[in-house]
Amino acid sequence: MTKTDSAVVVRVLYGSETGTAQDVAEQAWKSAKRKGLQSTVSSLEDYDIRNLISDQLIIFVVATTGQGDPPANMRRFWRLLLRKNLPVNMLQDLKYGILGLGDSFYQKFNFAAKKLNKRLAQLGGEELLPIGLADDQHNLGIDAVVDPWMKKLWDEIGNAFNVPVEDKVGEENSVIERYDVAVMETGRSTSMSSLCRSKSDIYAQEALTKDGVRIGTIVENKRTTTEDHFQDVRLIQIQSDGVQYQPGDVAYVRPKNSVQQVKRFFDILHEHDVKLFPDTVIQVSQKEIKVPFVLQRNLTLGEIAEQYWDLNFKPRRSTMYTLSLISENELEKEKLHEFASPAGQEELYDYINRPRRNVLELLTDFPHTTGKLNAKLLFEIMSPVKPRAYSIASSSKATPNAIQILVAVVRYKTRLLEPRFGLCSEWLASLRNNDKLVFWLQGGTFRFAKDKPIILIGPGTGLAPFRSLLLERALTDESLRDYALFFGCRNKERDYHCKEDLERLSREKNLKVFCAFSRDQENKVYVQHVIRRQRELCWQFLQNGGSIYLAGNSKNMPNDVRDEFVNLVKEIGEMTKEEAEVFVEHLEKNNRYQCETWS
Repeated sequence: MTKTDSAVVVRVLYGSETGTAQDVAEQAWKSAKRKGLQSTVSSLEDYDIRNLISDQLIIFVVATTGQGDPPANMRRFWRLLLRKNLPVNMLQDLKYGILGLGDSFYQKFNFAAKKLNKRLAQLGGEELLPIGLADDQHNLGIDAVVDPWMKKLWDEIGNAFNVPVEDKVGEENSVIERYDVAVMETGRSTSMSSLCRSKSDIYAQEALTKDGVRIGTIVENKRTTTEDHFQDVRLIQIQSDGVQYQPGDVAYVRPKNSVQQVKRFFDILHEHDVKLFPDTVIQVSQKEIKVPFVLQRNLTLGEIAEQYWDLNFKPRRSTMYTLSLISENELEKEKLHEFASPAGQEELYDYINRPRRNVLELLTDFPHTTGKLNAKLLFEIMSPVKPRAYSIASSSKATPNAIQILVAVVRYKTRLLEPRFGLCSEWLASLRNNDKLVFWLQGGTFRFAKDKPIILIGPGTGLAPFRSLLLERALTDESLRDYALFFGCRNKERDYHCKEDLERLSREKNLKVFCAFSRDQENKVYVQHVIRRQRELCWQFLQNGGSIYLAGNSKNMPNDVRDEFVNLVKEIGEMTKEEAEVFVEHLEKNNRYQCETWS
């Protein structure tokens, strides 16, 4: 039976740890609205799973975390979907599309999306088109897959439901607005004095209304690298009464933009005659999409710019599209339209991704278009600050009522004159004793073995979850002789993080510590080279039921270390390369080789 566009509802559901899937889902929702289709968008945790039986069309946008796990706001939905008593034809009336957002540096690339796709098919759902597997490592980022997949999706929806899927043009309001945004008080002050970071936190109410959300107090912010070292790394202790966690757990932190960045934002607006000020009071109410909790009370635009919008955000194709709709300058409109088109993606990459250009720099480069902005439009082109995740580096038993995180402050240069920086790490490094921050804890992906030998590989800040484990086990285990830690950094005297802890555990608890100081000799030495030197010990650990845990940067190290384990199994275990590969794969499948990496 064919259906008209008034009958079909395009439901878009997202599962995401940090918000990227939400961004993509909302763009899919906007695309449906532009086509004149009925559409809704929500997180999987807000979706009533009982509607699965009656819904005809769902688009899933799903990220993957850790060891191929579903994101936090998808877990309840996933548990219900896995119930064994569900009939195999339960979803026979459902047509669906799944878009996975992942990173191919991770071994279980887009695993959550793949598992969801398999389960929906098992329950009788009909796949509209093959699953889309977006890869953050692609030169064009996730858009390289998202854009063509979405185009194909609309074609398939048009065919399946007999509805037109062309964008409708000539409508009075061409920008699809998510919220009703009203200016309650116009404001007039250009002063930044109202932004007092230690006293004003728009997310503080979450600690009163959401389970697990806490307000922590900085009690120590100590640099673990020498002042003359190129990188600033901090061990930050956050006090919070009654906090409980396990080794491997993760702390999510809500960062803020610097006052300097906020000032720059308002300076750009004022330079282009946009009459919005830090003390302008804004009210956000529901129009099409549920308003985030933090915006459900009146806030000043200064508070929103400091704490809600990411002023370091790298604009995506959707940002260019929205700006192209409001631009009235012929040259700017043409360039924005090009950036928003499929044919312009290479040029957009060269403009945004290569130099890591942020949204403030974009607004500066398109002054005539910037002059057309207002409060409503800012909510359509700006992206919310995403919480950042850090492995906890402390033990709740050794340091009660507190957590410690090991933070590498991100600063680097591109071809742009102004150096780039990481929003959260730069903000964390600026915090002083007694400053407050909003955070929450989440179970980590590592599942540490007990009463078995353990091999830990944690170069750089990858040390954090293993420091947590070792400090905890040192309080309960008589000896740590069945633990081997491989740590790597550049110089023994400049960036050997938590050196005193590791030397103490080695001295008092027989922890085996092997270090790779890559720049302390002419030939560079990395953790995989030190593993090679200790291959007899590693093989002995594995033969005794031991497990391997690896944490750190995802670029080259994880693959290099894995290759080294395949080689040592081949050499010492006297296997062929194929047999050694099967041996390591067996470790991975049985959670005896676990990785937690980031880019």
